[in-house]
Amino acid sequence: MHLLARSPRLAPFPAAMLLLWLGQTPAFAQAQPAGAPPAAAPPAATTPPPAATTAPDAVAPSSAPTPTSPPGYAYPPGYPPPAPYSPPPGYYPPPGYYPPPGYAPGAAYYPPPAGPPPGHHEHDGFYMRLSMGLGYLHTSASYAGETETISGGGLGMDLAFGAAVARNLVIFGEIAVTSAESPTVKYGNASPTTTPASVDLVGFGPGLAYYLEPLNLYFSGSLQFSRVTASDNSGSSNDTADLTDMGFGASFMAGKEWWVSSNWGLGAATMLHFASMKLNGYDGRMTATGVSVLFSATYN
Repeated sequence: MHLLARSPRLAPFPAAMLLLWLGQTPAFAQAQPAGAPPAAAPPAATTPPPAATTAPDAVAPSSAPTPTSPPGYAYPPGYPPPAPYSPPPGYYPPPGYYPPPGYAPGAAYYPPPAGPPPGHHEHDGFYMRLSMGLGYLHTSASYAGETETISGGGLGMDLAFGAAVARNLVIFGEIAVTSAESPTVKYGNASPTTTPASVDLVGFGPGLAYYLEPLNLYFSGSLQFSRVTASDNSGSSNDTADLTDMGFGASFMAGKEWWVSSNWGLGAATMLHFASMKLNGYDGRMTATGVSVLFSATYN
């Protein structure tokens, strides 16, 4: 018998404590007497049966429930949805973007407008001036000791063709005509008479014109070979006679035009036309002076 078991007072409590301590040590557990009751073994782990493997292409039976997506989030019962957010009192949202000072907001891009064509409102290249209006002609001739004058109004005309040789400077050839229709003829001390004829001062020669811009005001002059002719307008005949031989003369013009297109200008001008010539068949000379107010059209 165990020594501690002999004491009736110590046997119940100390013996039990000792046995409890000895039973928790590995050595004691291995050396337990055969008569001692075995300790309770832990429950055996239960191994789940192997899951049935399904082929990758196996189709679930029709009785299986169809998977569904989880329902959307909803507020719990009794909880209303929150009110829309609003800024606190006194708070204002920031203003929209504005460009910094000195920078204008960008505008839509548009291609720049096309500029005027080359030669727009410029005096360059080919030059043509057409002028026509009313004129007045006066001639005076001295022969056989007497003076004969012819004067009257009629047609004034000037045609010029050339080219610009520099900016606003034009060189041209010109034909100028000043006429007196049914002029008054006075010879010596005799009374003046009207003759059914047309007396014309005709001249042609080279000239120059210069334009002042932007006024489009021009001055031109030419040196001419000149002659005075007479045509019978009585109706019975239409004879033309040269009253003078070829002489020398000049023509001067001043005018103002306004552009009506890129190259055309319209305006008005005044022409002074004079010449000095030898009489045809007489020993004497004739001087002729014409003044005309003309409408002009110029292409340049």
